[in-house]
Amino acid sequence: MFIAFEGPDNVGKSTSAAQLATDGKAVYNVTKDIHRTFQQGVHLEPDLVITYDRIDWFSHMVYRLSLPDHEWNDSRVRTVFAMPDTHLVVKLHRPDMAETISDELYATGTLAEVNPMYYYFADFLMQLNRQREYALFKTVSLVEVYNDQKGTFRQRLAAFDSPVAEYFTEEDGSSDAKLLELLRHEEHRR
Repeated sequence: MFIAFEGPDNVGKSTSAAQLATDGKAVYNVTKDIHRTFQQGVHLEPDLVITYDRIDWFSHMVYRLSLPDHEWNDSRVRTVFAMPDTHLVVKLHRPDMAETISDELYATGTLAEVNPMYYYFADFLMQLNRQREYALFKTVSLVEVYNDQKGTFRQRLAAFDSPVAEYFTEEDGSSDAKLLELLRHEEHRR
């Protein structure tokens, strides 16, 4: 099973990806070639959970469009690709918290520009994925995070789109373990 985590900085992507990976290690910034390499071996171990901490083209697109005046010093070409065997989980800061999040790379408040862009792209991908009969991603989840940078961290599943899910509850995404349980359930229903 493949799970890709996306979202702005300081939302818990890396932590979730590492916790849910079978070997405790997430693959950072997955590209088409890296994903293809993992696809070739995963069918041999069907219970294996491979996690990605960012999709190279997705992060690149969102951050560059959110912060067009930022100097990236990165002219590498990205290949956009579908991942129909992968559950996409977009973690977002709760809107009233995004303005207060600080980051080592950006000034406090900068993530308030990035956070809504992730929401818009995730919503768009949910709709497009549904229209394309789930040929882009296996499922798409939106997980809203409360992170006050003082140690308080909570998350809730705000939206979930799947070709077979009949319903979801916020409890389904209240922890990484609950989210994994939901995704495993979806994995075996198709």
